[in-house]
Amino acid sequence: MVNASPSKADLRDRARRNRVGLRIDHRRIRAGLAHHLGGVRARRPDGVTVLFAPLTGEPQLLELAERPELGRFALTRTPPTGGPSPDMTLTVHGFPCATERHRYGFAQPVASADSVDDDEVDVICVPGLLFDRHGGRLGYGAGYYDRFLARFGSDTQRIAISDGQLVECLPTDAHDEPMTHLATEAGVVPLPLD
Repeated sequence: MVNASPSKADLRDRARRNRVGLRIDHRRIRAGLAHHLGGVRARRPDGVTVLFAPLTGEPQLLELAERPELGRFALTRTPPTGGPSPDMTLTVHGFPCATERHRYGFAQPVASADSVDDDEVDVICVPGLLFDRHGGRLGYGAGYYDRFLARFGSDTQRIAISDGQLVECLPTDAHDEPMTHLATEAGVVPLPLD
């Protein structure tokens, strides 16, 4: 009998269930990111770090924007429809800025907030349900971040913000964009892991 690998939908369900019992020290994740960003800003002080407004269970990163020594920050804005839709484009806006509540409950920039050009971005903090040791990411299934990340070159760091759930290898599709770094309570490390 052949054991089938779990589907992405099965892995999403498992990761959501597991997340309920996790206790994440968001301060340690922020501290590791701050240390990492300090090094990035020493090399490119004018770059922009893109953050995300967390969903339940995701690490809270927005406090990093209160530290001017870490450079400029931006926040993604999701189209009003939320899930799969004809307009699947995330936009990027300077942060701090005025925010509004998305219909899924997270805060995001208002549509009129100052936008940030893609060529200004050099670090993107990426949410996900599950990550693997090779840079694979399992998101929520709508494809927003894969489309977003595809807009950036290989010199843009893509930091997987992990709640501690890490697997050896995730199933991937051609459109899945790999992460370059992993942020956990232990700090930020380059991917793939040895």
